[in-house]
Amino acid sequence: MTNAERFLNAYAQCEKKLAELAEQPKYIPFSQLVARCANRSRVVALNQQSLREYNELRNAIVHIRGSEKEIIAEPCDSVTEDIERIAKLLTEPHDILKYASMPVKTIHIDTSIRDAFHLMQEMDTSKVPVYKGQNFVGMITLDEIAKVAMQGKTDDTVVSDVLSSTKNSRVVFTSKSNNVDIVLRYFDKAREEGITLLAILITESGKPSEKPIGIITTSDLPNILKIYA
Repeated sequence: MTNAERFLNAYAQCEKKLAELAEQPKYIPFSQLVARCANRSRVVALNQQSLREYNELRNAIVHIRGSEKEIIAEPCDSVTEDIERIAKLLTEPHDILKYASMPVKTIHIDTSIRDAFHLMQEMDTSKVPVYKGQNFVGMITLDEIAKVAMQGKTDDTVVSDVLSSTKNSRVVFTSKSNNVDIVLRYFDKAREEGITLLAILITESGKPSEKPIGIITTSDLPNILKIYA
């Protein structure tokens, strides 16, 4: 297969996926699809300039003669490989659970602060989801435990005594069926609002009343960002 054929195949894959992302059943120009999808897909946002250039290049590669398409130019290897990379990023599923920490260990709201600390040590984490029965009530953090320890109250303090209800807004629930792209959207939105997102908890359908299947925190972002490199 020539570079031109490879380029055109990848271009067609990109165009099809962009139309799906834009929820656009009717034909609109490729450049407009890119503009519409830039705020819906991190892949498109990071590669929109290249996609616009490849749209122009596509028109230079193909000449329409009657009902026939005639290839009149060959793109170089680096360009061909790059549009294939973008097509792969757009079309291959990046399931959210692939990048989540599993299984998720939780603690009950009546758990002692000492036991919560030991669990964090065991898991090598600084935060743990807290539940009351089947319902999520918040995240206990190492900072909160440290404050209690400095006051010498670890023996008679339980999680409910120090759990801050204000942190509930810093935890997001999402469905296991979502693409990992949504993770970056959540973190971006939190940053824009001046909020530090503690965690994204993944459940069957994204409901707080469901058992968490996976958890994503800022420590998982480096691996996620490698997708787009």
